[in-house]
Amino acid sequence: MADDSATPGVRVPSHRYGRHYHRRKIKEAVDSISSLPDVILQHILSFIPTKLAITTSLLSKRWRHVWCDTPSLSFNDYRLEAPFIDETLTRYTASKMMRFHLHTSLINNVPHLESWIKFAMSRNVDHLSLDLWNQVANKFKFPDFFHINSSLKQLTVVLDFSDTMIAICSSVSWTSLKKLYLSTCLLSDESMANILFGCPILESLTLDHCGGLRVLDLSKSLRLRTLEINCNIWVPELTAMQIVAPHTHCLRLRNSKLPCSLVDVSSLKEAKLNICIDSFSKTIKADFLQVTLLKMLEKLHNVEKLTLGGNFLQILSVAELRGVPFPMFKVKDLTLETVIFQYVIPGIERVLQNSPDLKKLTLLTKDFYHKPGEYLGDHMDLEGFNLDQCWKSKYGVFWNKSCLDVESEHVVSFVELMLKNTKALDKMVVLLEDHYVRFKEMVPRLSHNYNISIALYTFKPQS
Repeated sequence: MADDSATPGVRVPSHRYGRHYHRRKIKEAVDSISSLPDVILQHILSFIPTKLAITTSLLSKRWRHVWCDTPSLSFNDYRLEAPFIDETLTRYTASKMMRFHLHTSLINNVPHLESWIKFAMSRNVDHLSLDLWNQVANKFKFPDFFHINSSLKQLTVVLDFSDTMIAICSSVSWTSLKKLYLSTCLLSDESMANILFGCPILESLTLDHCGGLRVLDLSKSLRLRTLEINCNIWVPELTAMQIVAPHTHCLRLRNSKLPCSLVDVSSLKEAKLNICIDSFSKTIKADFLQVTLLKMLEKLHNVEKLTLGGNFLQILSVAELRGVPFPMFKVKDLTLETVIFQYVIPGIERVLQNSPDLKKLTLLTKDFYHKPGEYLGDHMDLEGFNLDQCWKSKYGVFWNKSCLDVESEHVVSFVELMLKNTKALDKMVVLLEDHYVRFKEMVPRLSHNYNISIALYTFKPQS
């Protein structure tokens, strides 16, 4: 019987024909990929986990051994056990390895780690990435040969939730290393000095949640251009870590519990600064923070590209309200990563007024690392400040006390405040959450009134 639901003149394929059609298309796609040279197929496979790459050997005889010669191996599933990894390395045939990534948290794998690292180094690996969790990191000691290698160009070591000391041997020789990333590693001044001495061409250093350092001396790292320190929270006796980096061009200090002491950063061209504030407690005084932060800014007076976070701006607001003098800046490109509320206003005004050469200003309200301003308000109240007066704007604006109460009119006033405090500004970029739609209507007027190009972008906040 004919299918009454079929449209006249249109042939409706049967389910059987449809399945055959799709199978043929899939086969054609696989065949077209299979016709590519091995080197291209292996390059593609290098971007996926090795366990998944191995499954391509089931496609056809053509694919059976393709994965064996990929330039990279990635064991990124912490549940992988030693027999699987051992068998994979046995079948691996590439003489040169670009990247070896290992993520493991299985205590049973500890006896095998040394042989796996030796295997990667025997293939002259360029990028070695080790992510060791929990008991694995605590039970494993890096062998001496790990500290001596001439092929490594990039090294990533993550020791999560461990007290393992890295590079405790007296001799380190990573003569080709250009990029070093250390995360949650326990470091000493001596071990860090050994590492730096053994990396004569190091260009980039990242310390993420690393503890124990009192002094980071990079004066002999002549090629080091980028330094990033994230959350240096394990500082002994609450003393600020000293940084000596005369050759560094880019410095990023993110969400540190204590600010760092910048001894020598004379070559800096770009800096990004923020701190983490739990509260103004007895152990971390606001006056200590403001003095330390202002000393940091004095060292950055020649920086042309500067980014300041919301917590940093709050402490600068305290300094401004106290009448503490600020240094002058040569910054031409300034980014403010902060929510909009009254506790950042005085600090922002002073920074803008002391930046006469500023050409580009960016406001990024997507900052989830700030602490509520009530900590700052409580501190100012204890010091005898009249809160109604100290937060009152000279332009007659009543600022919101909470970042949750910000309205479109606050955004408009905030942008106008920044425009009024700049003299040579050419362009402003504003990145806001998408619920500030009413502000879009104000952009043409503000651009015209101040003869400045304003670029507005909105985004949806992550849930």
